[in-house]
Amino acid sequence: MAYVQPDAAALKLRFPAFAAVDDTVVNYWLDDARLTVTDTWIEADRAPAEMELAAHNMTITGVGAATGPAAALASLGVTDFKSGSMSASFDATAIRESNSGAYGSTKYGAMFLRRLYRNFGGPFLAGCA
Repeated sequence: MAYVQPDAAALKLRFPAFAAVDDTVVNYWLDDARLTVTDTWIEADRAPAEMELAAHNMTITGVGAATGPAAALASLGVTDFKSGSMSASFDATAIRESNSGAYGSTKYGAMFLRRLYRNFGGPFLAGCA
């Protein structure tokens, strides 16, 4: 079966959070993802990986981001919030990852990272002569 590159419609079907994002923007990020996800990947993983990486990159740049106070707090790593007498709990790992833009900072990046390991995360040898 020949590989078929995903388009904006495919990404929006897989990740409905980006349904309101203009197709031109989504296609831009898909093209950007193809710089990383090339024909060296397992064919069955290519399209999902392109969409996951594009969704991750859109998320960390604020494209298609959820809005409102709850979304703002969640993006800051807040795991619990109480209004009366103000109380908040923060997830330190989420804050670090969010600030770094690492793949683990978004659910899409975490999915991409698992696929990346499957494609390129084999055993490594060091010090062999």
